[in-house]
Amino acid sequence: MNINYDKDIDYMEIFFSREENYGDEVNDTTTVFKSEKNDKVVGYSFENASLSVFDTDLLHLTAKLAAMLKMARSADGITQSEAANRVGITLRQFQRLEAGEDTTLETLEKITHAFPNHDFSKMFKRTA
Repeated sequence: MNINYDKDIDYMEIFFSREENYGDEVNDTTTVFKSEKNDKVVGYSFENASLSVFDTDLLHLTAKLAAMLKMARSADGITQSEAANRVGITLRQFQRLEAGEDTTLETLEKITHAFPNHDFSKMFKRTA
């Protein structure tokens, strides 16, 4: 997974694979990108990302955690290495988290303590 976040305009792109694609607007804040070969979903973009990423049911929880980590790092102005040190895990483990790989509850607890100014509970928000 590749995540790009621009905190200045609160815009995020999340791509699951790199291939030629086209976009379809889902709503006012979300666009879905589909493969030109087979119409498979390859990514999403979110305007007002700090809210819309967490208000959607389109993303798996691990993708929401990856997005939250990217936003928290961006807001705190730190590198992945600095974030890994803060959490108490290796750089490679942190990179895997930002790539959307599964984690343990123990690591999730470490993350929430390492970023106390960020509300990780919004990852669990569900829309009606």
